[in-house]
Amino acid sequence: MKKTLLRQTKIGEFLTIGLEVEKDEVGLYIASADVSASCAFKFDEWENFVEGINKANAKFKKESR
Repeated sequence: MKKTLLRQTKIGEFLTIGLEVEKDEVGLYIASADVSASCAFKFDEWENFVEGINKANAKFKKESR
């Protein structure tokens, strides 16, 4: 059974994201005015993805000061 983690949420003027989990996968959906994409992650892959995003975000914040 699919469970919604994040309903399709507008995060920019033309950018939307959404997240679902089903069985042993997390599904990420990203859409803009021009293109959409989805990706399924196993739980360990999802953890690695989030860790990578958090590292990039920390570096972005540090360099943007």
